[in-house]
Formats: sequence, C-alpha cells, structure tokens
Amino acid sequence: MGAIMDKQIKTYIIIAILLTSVSVVIALSKPLFIAIGATCLITFFLIREKASLPNLIRLNTQSVSKTMLLMFLISITIPVLMSSGTLPTLIYHVSNLMVGHNLLLSAFIISTMLSMVLGSALGTLTILLPLFSSISFQAGIEYPFLIGALISGVYIGDRCSPLSSGLHLLSQITDTDYVSNMKVLLKSAILPFMLSCMFFFLLGRDTVISAQMIETNHLLPEFYDIHVWRLLPLALMVMLLLIKVPITRVLTIVFLICAVISIGQQIDFPNLLFNGYHSHVPELATFLKTSGFRQMVNVILVIFLSGILNSLLEADHLMTYIIAPFVKNISSSKKLIFNTGLLSILLSMVTCSQAMTAMVSGKYMASYFEAHKVKKEYLVMATANTGLNVVALIPWNVNGIMIKQLTGVPTINYFIYSVFVLLLTLLTLFVYPSVLSKTAKVSPTTLSDENTMKF
Repeated sequence: MGAIMDKQIKTYIIIAILLTSVSVVIALSKPLFIAIGATCLITFFLIREKASLPNLIRLNTQSVSKTMLLMFLISITIPVLMSSGTLPTLIYHVSNLMVGHNLLLSAFIISTMLSMVLGSALGTLTILLPLFSSISFQAGIEYPFLIGALISGVYIGDRCSPLSSGLHLLSQITDTDYVSNMKVLLKSAILPFMLSCMFFFLLGRDTVISAQMIETNHLLPEFYDIHVWRLLPLALMVMLLLIKVPITRVLTIVFLICAVISIGQQIDFPNLLFNGYHSHVPELATFLKTSGFRQMVNVILVIFLSGILNSLLEADHLMTYIIAPFVKNISSSKKLIFNTGLLSILLSMVTCSQAMTAMVSGKYMASYFEAHKVKKEYLVMATANTGLNVVALIPWNVNGIMIKQLTGVPTINYFIYSVFVLLLTLLTLFVYPSVLSKTAKVSPTTLSDENTMKF
C-alpha cells in the first residue's frame, strides 16, 4: 500500500514539474523541448526501476522515428513548394476565385483546403493570415470573426491531412493504417464542416470580397511564373497518396521535382531549406513565407523527448496512475470513446504538447480498445477530434500562444467563433460515441471492414 502511495505521489510530482517547466518556457518564449527535456532529466532521478529503460527508450524511439523523418521531409518540402511557384500559383488562382464571395466563408473553406495540403495549422495560418487580415481591415469586419473562421479551417488539415504529424504519430503508436484513420477522421468532420459553413455564411453574409480587397494579387504574375502547370507537384502528391504510396516517398518525390524547378532561380538552397522561404518583394513578403528545418527542430525534439518521458514513466509503471480514472468501470464502447476524448483534452491541457497527448492516449488506451473489441481507428478519432483539436482554444498551450502572437487576438476573443473546433469536440464527446457504439466492434470473422464508419 505504501509503495502504491509513493508511486502516486511521484506521478503527481512529475506532472507538477512538467506543468511548471512548460509554464516557465512559455513565459520566457523558449522552445517547448527544453521543458520536456528538463522534466525527463528530473524524472530519471526520481524513478527507481531503471533496468528496462534502454529497451523502452529504443522501442519508443522506433515508434516515433517515422514521424520525426516525416517532420524533416515536411520542413524541407514546403519551402521548395513556395520557391518553385507551386504555392504562389495556388494562392493567386484561389484568391481570384474569392471575388464576389463571402469573406468569412471563403476564409474557412480556403484555410481548410490549404491546411489539407500543408498538414500544419500554424503553417497555413502564417500564409493566409496577412492576406485575409488586409481584406478584413479594408472591409471593416470584426477581426475575431476572421480569426475564428481561419482557426476552424486550419485545424481540419492539422488533424487529418496526409501530411499531419498528429495523424501519423497516432497511426504509428496505435499500429493502424493512416489512410484508414484519415477516412474515419474526414467522415467525422462532415457534419461539423457543414454546420460551420452555414454559420460563417450567415455571419459573413454582408462581407462580399471585391477585386480591390486583393489588389496585391496583381503583383504575383510580375514576380512569379504563374501557370497552371506549376500545380502539377500538388496534383502528383494527391494522386500518389490516393494510390497509397508511402507518405515519406511521396514527399521525397515532390521535394526533388520542386527542387529541380527551383534550380534556375538563383536561390540560396541551403538557406531556403534551413530557414524557409521569404519573398523578396516587400508587398508580398507578409504572406509569401514559410518556415524551414530550423523551425521544425523544436517539433522533432518535442516528439523525441516525449518518447523518452513516456519511457521513464513506463519504466516505473507511473502512467497507470494518470489514466486510471479514465479506464475505471468502463462497461461499453460508448463510454470508452467518451473517456478517451476526456483524457486527451486533459493531456493537452496538462502537457501543452500534441505529441505527448497522441503518445499517451494512443499507447495506453489501445489495450482497452482491444479488450473491448473496439476498432482502434476510433481511438485515433477520439484523440484527434478532442485532444489534438482543442489546442488552439487552450490559452497556455503552445498553439494558443502562437496564435495570440500571430494575430494579436486573445484566445477568449476568438474562442466562440472557432465553431468547427468546438462542434467537432462536442460531437465526438456526446454524439459520435452513441452512434459508433453500434458499429465500433471489430468483426470476429474479418478485420477488412475496420476502416468503415457509419453515421
């Protein structure tokens, strides 16, 4: 009994250390990996059972290695998509199509489309925010309305794009197919997407975009070779993903094609890949920019160190005390999915890390889904639709802080207008578990239908 109490107290101490470390690095505007690394170091001296650590670290590192490779490939591919003219061409044609349309609805739909291409909420927001902000200010539209529309769109791709780090990390941790998971996530997004479209249509019905509002668009053909063929790398990427070519191979192919296209443009290639793309045209520099490998180092280290911290907690069997309240007396698949969603939200609030949320929920809830014969695709859905989805609405989460820095708008001001994020979370907690409880069971005779989802 004393040993159990000792481990419980130790678990709470480690959580307190993690929260304190995260709070300090956020307050000092330092990278998140420093907080997780410091927590790992202190935890190492707190735990007693270290014999299994090398093997646990090896296994956890292997489980996230593909995701770290994917993050590296994404960090070097997005800059060459910009330098090759692919993304400028996409922005030019899409923004021209917006003329005569509802600004808020357009912001929501376009941010959804681009986030599905990039797989990054903050990356998409960085590109679209200056463009839509200038239109919003000229049109006299309430800025929090626009931020809510953009947040709603960018977090669709952030959780279910083929390039989403959260999707791939969850798929690897749960040992499930990311394409099957993506189908489930997309289907679960249909209802909140339609409701969000209705909301932004009504909210922005008086905000019709004119050609004058996107006047910087005319500069794009002057400084970039804007031709439809420049969209071929994106078309190829979509086609290869549809025929289930591994994502790392797809990104490598797209990177090489865009790199070849960029060769004749006198670009400092090492600097482009390391620091990202930044337009040399002042009028376009605010939105034609991307991050590079340097900015992705923090994400890669967070994923790696989250695996180390997970190994440390696992070595001393401490994770049991974190998830125990959420797995106690589970009597149905409905309650299992609901509790997984609650656990994921709590983890996002406590760890401030999407990687840590994905790893803990995915790894430690998987056995309960298997025990109740519930498809693990629904474990991925419950985690992605809640814990990985609400990060923008948590003021002290890194995502919430970054959005505040990018927009200048506090979380509380755009919270209520981020309707897709709110609706998806609420539906996943209170509606989908009841609906899915009828189809969530793994078939005793075949697993071939595990990627189906009926609403």
